[in-house]
Amino acid sequence: MTTMPILMDETLRNRYQILETDSGLQISESRVMLFDVMEAHDAGDSIYQIAQTFNLTPLQVQIAVDYIEAHRTALEPAFAQAIQARNEREAYYRKLNEEVWERIANAPMTPERAAFYALRDKNRREAEERLHAEHPQ
Repeated sequence: MTTMPILMDETLRNRYQILETDSGLQISESRVMLFDVMEAHDAGDSIYQIAQTFNLTPLQVQIAVDYIEAHRTALEPAFAQAIQARNEREAYYRKLNEEVWERIANAPMTPERAAFYALRDKNRREAEERLHAEHPQ
């Protein structure tokens, strides 16, 4: 892997670190988790794409990638657990969201809700008409 000369400056490299937090390994001066960078890097994203995706500097990403490569065997099992936990958490919140929308759909129609829905539908129709008037097909 080739790194840019600026990435080799030790004073800059010492600015960023991989921190162990309660929620897992994190890139310093950010809220980005190391496993997010690991997942993107393993998917083939470049350092610059990862930097843009997570609002990091290329140097932060390079330090994370260097750490990942140096500690990959220790990170792999924790990475698998983190992915599983994320999938379980996502499934839980999706189910919770479905329950909320079901309660909303089954709630009795009040005059206030009826007025809101009428106003919402009117605004949607007007917006659609404006869109078609501005951009005829």
